[in-house]
Amino acid sequence: MRDGSDERMAVTAAAASLVAALTLAPLIKGTTWLFAAAIMVLTVMVTGIVARQLARGWWPAVVGLQAITLFLAIVVLFARGELVDPPGAVRLLSDMLQAGMQVTQSQSPPVDAERGIVLLVAGGAGLVALAVDILATSFRQPALAGLPLLAMYCVPAALLDDGLPWYLFLVAAAGFLLLLSADAGDRVRSWGRVLASAGQRSAARSGGDTGLARGGRRVGLAAVAMAVALPAVVPGLDNQLLGGSGDGDGGSGGTVITRINPILDMRRDLNDPVDTQLLQYSTTVLNPEPLRIVTDDQYDGRTWRPSNKDIPRANNINNGMPDAPGLTSGVATTEEESRIRIFRLRETYLPLPYPTRQVSGLDGEWLFDKETLNVIGNEVDTTQAEYTAKFLSVSPTSEQLAGAPEPPKDIVDRYTDLPDDIPQVVEDTAREVAGNGTQYEQAVRLQDYFFRDGGFRYDTRAPQSEDGDGSASAIVDFLDQKVGYCVHYASTMAVMARQLGIPARVAVGFLPGSVQTENTRIISSRDAHAWPELYFEGVGWVRFEPTPRSGQAPPSWTIPQEEDDDSTTSEDTSTTTAPETDDEGASSSSEAAVPDEQEVAAGAQQSDGFSVPWQPIVALLVVLLALASPRAASSLATRKRWRRAGTPPALAAAAWDDLRLGLSDLGVRWAASWTPRAVRQRLNDDYQLSPEQAEALDRLVEELEDAFYAPPSDAPGRPAAERKKDVALIVGAVAVQKSSQTRWRARLWPASGVSALAALGPWFTSRFQRGSSVDDSDDLDPDTDGAARPPRAPQQKAGSGAR
Repeated sequence: MRDGSDERMAVTAAAASLVAALTLAPLIKGTTWLFAAAIMVLTVMVTGIVARQLARGWWPAVVGLQAITLFLAIVVLFARGELVDPPGAVRLLSDMLQAGMQVTQSQSPPVDAERGIVLLVAGGAGLVALAVDILATSFRQPALAGLPLLAMYCVPAALLDDGLPWYLFLVAAAGFLLLLSADAGDRVRSWGRVLASAGQRSAARSGGDTGLARGGRRVGLAAVAMAVALPAVVPGLDNQLLGGSGDGDGGSGGTVITRINPILDMRRDLNDPVDTQLLQYSTTVLNPEPLRIVTDDQYDGRTWRPSNKDIPRANNINNGMPDAPGLTSGVATTEEESRIRIFRLRETYLPLPYPTRQVSGLDGEWLFDKETLNVIGNEVDTTQAEYTAKFLSVSPTSEQLAGAPEPPKDIVDRYTDLPDDIPQVVEDTAREVAGNGTQYEQAVRLQDYFFRDGGFRYDTRAPQSEDGDGSASAIVDFLDQKVGYCVHYASTMAVMARQLGIPARVAVGFLPGSVQTENTRIISSRDAHAWPELYFEGVGWVRFEPTPRSGQAPPSWTIPQEEDDDSTTSEDTSTTTAPETDDEGASSSSEAAVPDEQEVAAGAQQSDGFSVPWQPIVALLVVLLALASPRAASSLATRKRWRRAGTPPALAAAAWDDLRLGLSDLGVRWAASWTPRAVRQRLNDDYQLSPEQAEALDRLVEELEDAFYAPPSDAPGRPAAERKKDVALIVGAVAVQKSSQTRWRARLWPASGVSALAALGPWFTSRFQRGSSVDDSDDLDPDTDGAARPPRAPQQKAGSGAR
């Protein structure tokens, strides 16, 4: 350790790493990930500081302890339920990493901060911080430490179409320059410094450190300015590592906004044991329909998604919602109302009953798609939203659906479109199951095939397809194995309906939830659901239910009249989900656990899908920081010194040590060969002490000389409080003549505290080597190396602090 330089570099490396992590902000929604990343970076920093003091700078031990502590912090933060089962914790973390990687491969930024994503970011930030700390602090190669920082910066630069905003480039560059500056300062300080006269000190200031620092700042600022300015004037550099303003498409200055493409993939959350309450709503409907978030009307053979088109800003929900497409007055409807309160759902699309006529109570700009009635926010989401929706409860009859005329050609063309590479077995199965008859009869046969007749089984742990659970390959596997969850059922029935010429799409949202009071329900993460909607002229889009989920019956209009007369299960169009246990003993009453960006086609995400265990983490960091803090170490050493000073000679030595260490914090040091009187003369010459301050210094010098040379006396001497007051008076006199930067460094990062921490390693080593035979009187006070002590023999000379 070199006068605290390792600690300075460790703190600077952590700051540079955390600043570099800020460049990931455009990739992830919210700030939860930043807190987790900060915890990882601080863990690396604090562990490195403590480890270097205990291991006396031996870098393999330091790195090993840092790596182990970082892993433990990750386990506590992300897999604390598996602390007693290390293999289980590793498996859980591996599953989270795979889930996070799946999100990065399938969704465009910004993504929701669900657990896998937060683990990727926080773990990556911790590893970058570890690499930077090793290179900058252990190996003293700050320039090479810029490589891991650059690697972190390149991640968002490569993923964002328009590159990173220029101000984030400045932030990252500032962190790297701070790292270089800290190392350069340490190298200059290593040349040495001797207490000089006032004139010499002034000359050194004007031509030494300050000049070098000014030159370094000028070079750094010039380099950053050129990096920012060149892309704007050099062709071909306008969309590379340094991007534009970060506004993106659909900013407030345009006339339209472009919707995101949510991904329909709930699998990762279906088996999550956490069931979080997402929203509460009260409704005038006794048996409400599912609450819809978004409708996916485009299928590319891999997944369903909303159509990629712009929504005019004139389609503001404050102007009212349009009529439901295809719905005519011949269908029975009643006007109903729902009041919705969002708890922990953060979603770009607005959860609404279908078809909604009017929405009130929302802040921000919300726009509707007139063809799907999807409602999407323009730079606003559903976080903590409370709103009222007025909607129609539509009750078509099976006769109306069976007698529906042919839909318009444009509807048929759009909603029966499929890729050319759908396997033939899918269409063959569809035609075999549906048979002949009206489109309604074919649709009912498809539903019954999946729901009850085909031997299908609901299981959230169904085999997974590499192309996604809604892909054509997944459909083929699903038809063969007959095991799946709502995405399999909804996607397969919608594709088969399209192959039969029936317009179809997939809706994503939530089941009605659990009843709290007569008209109030709670929707939790396990109520997430997907279902197919088929179009019938005169009625519009109609929900079908192919998923054989316990407690959830098909809608009444999907049961032909002759069956309805004999059925007692079709009275309710929807019911609250009831528990169901699959063959593996897992409860499948809930179809989705924590909705996230790959769940529901809207990418629904609860805001606490990742929750930080603040209490233990904060407590641990506070303890570690307190133990590693030079300020705390200096205070503890000072208390110990005064507590052990029980005689006048010991009090004099303690006061002189306090003076020596207090001045060293301000950068004032003297040679070990100087006598107390020589030190007094230099301080008076260089800092022009006032008469009161000079008298205080005289008292301290005289008392120290008496302690060393005067015959033993029974006189009690001055109390410790008066001696401390003299020390504070002199240190304060010197401090006011120092720069504010020096004074703040003395308060927050005193050199005496660094020396105290450095002495702990040898002290612990000596304790372990010598065992219990060590006498308490021989305990090493961390701050007494080279300090003044009352003599044990008459020949001891007056000594002062080490230079």
